[in-house]
Amino acid sequence: MILEIVLLLFGAYLIVKGSDWITDAAVPLARTLNTTNVAVGLVLISVLLSLPELLIALMSIAENHTDIGIGASMGSVIVNLGFIVGIAAIIKPLKIPRHVITRDAVFMLVITIVVALIAISNFSLTSKDGMVLFLLFIPYLVNVYEQEKTLAHKERKRESDMIAKTLFFIGKTGGPEIVFKDIKLIFLGGAVMLVIGAQLFTDSLISIAQILQIPELLIGLTLGALGLSLPNLAAAIQAVRKNYAELAISETIGSNIFTLLITLGIIAIAHPFSLDPVSAIVTIPAMVLVTALFFMLAMRGTITRAGGAALMAVYLITLLLEFLIKMRF
Repeated sequence: MILEIVLLLFGAYLIVKGSDWITDAAVPLARTLNTTNVAVGLVLISVLLSLPELLIALMSIAENHTDIGIGASMGSVIVNLGFIVGIAAIIKPLKIPRHVITRDAVFMLVITIVVALIAISNFSLTSKDGMVLFLLFIPYLVNVYEQEKTLAHKERKRESDMIAKTLFFIGKTGGPEIVFKDIKLIFLGGAVMLVIGAQLFTDSLISIAQILQIPELLIGLTLGALGLSLPNLAAAIQAVRKNYAELAISETIGSNIFTLLITLGIIAIAHPFSLDPVSAIVTIPAMVLVTALFFMLAMRGTITRAGGAALMAVYLITLLLEFLIKMRF
């Protein structure tokens, strides 16, 4: 058991560092962003933040332990809004620009409800459902692109600057450049660490679930989701401390949209699955609840410390219910 925990932590470390290095490799792109390709940067951030969940999903499918990937993916949505945004708002109230609400938050709420309805309607996600989710990412890309065209030049410049700062906070720019000068080597090194870390992390979760005789879905929902969200948490805390609270919101929304549509979509396409009692009774409703609560708080323009505490409460209650119900079944 001690070895499994050590490997889990080492895998999480490699995932964090791999994500850092890959993000650092993307920083030169952010530095060259201008007012005509802000959409590229926004999508890039969504992909980078969701890489760990996507890799864990692929690893778990390959090893025929799909529940790990399902739990980690659905759990990360709740962790991102309940735990990460909750902590960030408790540290310092988060002011949310109007365009982030109209462009991203509305779409995230709608997509979360759509995913919940698809999943609960037949208590499963089929290959066709996965394809629908996958294709729904296209309207999001179109929405981001169209919204970008409506922004004034000054607003686009500000958005470009925010993208560069987001990549900085995620990747802690400068780390791998001490070792490598070539951006390609930085990216390759990060990719290798990310893949190895994801493999170790997945295998450790499977082993811990078997040793403790805890359902794999529950392990994915708890340890898996929380471990994979470490880069997001670190970036959000750094952003809030340096008075870039908006970043803690925008990166979380983009990550959730990518996870719900692309990661879950790939899982369903590759390995259709049925919902278990925890997913149907707790996790799916909790995803909708925490997203709706976040949206209502965001509509006010600022998520206060009390709002952050409410989001955190939803996350903690969800964890408790998942344990109680899953262990009972």
